[in-house]
Amino acid sequence: MTAVVRPAVEADVARIAAICSSGYRDAYRELLPEGYIERSVVEFYSAERVAKELAPALPGWFGYQVVEADGLVLGAAGGGMTGPVAGELSRVYLDAAVREGGLDTLLMDRITEQIRAAGGTELWVSVFLGDRAGIGFYRARGFQPVDTVRAALSRVDDHISSLRMCRRLE
Repeated sequence: MTAVVRPAVEADVARIAAICSSGYRDAYRELLPEGYIERSVVEFYSAERVAKELAPALPGWFGYQVVEADGLVLGAAGGGMTGPVAGELSRVYLDAAVREGGLDTLLMDRITEQIRAAGGTELWVSVFLGDRAGIGFYRARGFQPVDTVRAALSRVDDHISSLRMCRRLE
């Protein structure tokens, strides 16, 4: 299988929404409350939201990147600039059938290239506290823990925190 990473197009919206939604649910079902997971999926991975964020129309956002093989989208990632030299990898999800094949690294590398090209010298990511697999993935790729913050969409009553991690870009 030869995988290619490319900018997402309108025809990819439904597949991106499906991959991100199922990937999010699978990754966090043992870690996060079901209500929080569903709030997050509706907020971030509905087809309408993905369609809005498909291309780099928002300030600092580079649009979605997808990885495909044999004409099938197998994963999606997104990120952008959050400051003059700071970039953010905001999501990387793969189809369940290909999660062990290194396609996540291909997607992360594409976002990293975009951030470097925009003048970024650091790449940031947020990982839920307790997500050992996610933290291990990013640590293995040079990210270091920096801070703990309240997770996006977390309410006072659910106390969900994210670990902010950073990697310097050469």
